[in-house]
Amino acid sequence: MKKIRSILVALSHDERAPKAIARAVAIARALGARVDLFVCESERAYFLQHQYDRRSASAARQSCMQEALRSLDGLWSAHGAPDVAVTFDAACESPLYQGIVHKVQQAGSDLVLRPIRELEGSEGRALDASEWELVRTCPAPLLLARGRHWSNHAAIAAAVDISGDERADITQAVIGAAELFRERFAGTLELLYGAAGATGAETSAESSAAKETPFDLLARRAREAGAHPTQLHVVVGDTAQVLPGFAAARHYELMVLGALAHRESLTALVGTFTGRLLEMLDCDFLLVKPAAYRSPVA
Repeated sequence: MKKIRSILVALSHDERAPKAIARAVAIARALGARVDLFVCESERAYFLQHQYDRRSASAARQSCMQEALRSLDGLWSAHGAPDVAVTFDAACESPLYQGIVHKVQQAGSDLVLRPIRELEGSEGRALDASEWELVRTCPAPLLLARGRHWSNHAAIAAAVDISGDERADITQAVIGAAELFRERFAGTLELLYGAAGATGAETSAESSAAKETPFDLLARRAREAGAHPTQLHVVVGDTAQVLPGFAAARHYELMVLGALAHRESLTALVGTFTGRLLEMLDCDFLLVKPAAYRSPVA
């Protein structure tokens, strides 16, 4: 994972903002990064798109963004972090995910932090449609933050696929990102692999040829990414079913995984797996893509 110099905090006008700012400040201090606070007024933008009077709509848009900037300034002042560099920006654009992606592209953000609802009261839905689109299209690593406090030695996990169905670059990106956070937060790192349909013996061509066990292959992937995991776990069974339950019992504070499927046939599985994790785990999620990824949002 490349050096993180700027953290874009994509906020909404709700009670999650203070916790998101606190998390961004902690990460910025650990990584020596700048915080960019950003609000996209997507609902107001949608309303203004349907106004007949363009002049009044333009004035309303400017007033909306000025109000948002004042709100960001107040939130930051209330938090108090004079040692962390910060910028403020607002946009009036709909849909929400496009506004955030456009800001990432304009600012060249290295990490995007988006607060999401906590499990209590989520009614079984961790993300809304726009947030799922952000997962799919965000060109930078995306940290979905619930607001739970991280301990002094954060418990971090990385879920990877070493069966050969996932590209090696995304596996390396996931493990590398997890290792960066483990190192900077003096935490622990556990690597997870869901061996779907296996009976203890790896069946991929690579491991068969090399006669590596899943544990051996997982360890090799860690070495290739320069990571130093505390533990390796190979969980046998239907990945979308068994791995979320295993992870929930481990009480991780940060889960790192790939944001995209790389084969058409894996799309449903990855969506189900990620959704199950979000529904079952009361932790933050860091979703990464390979370095060559280019967002479809223009």
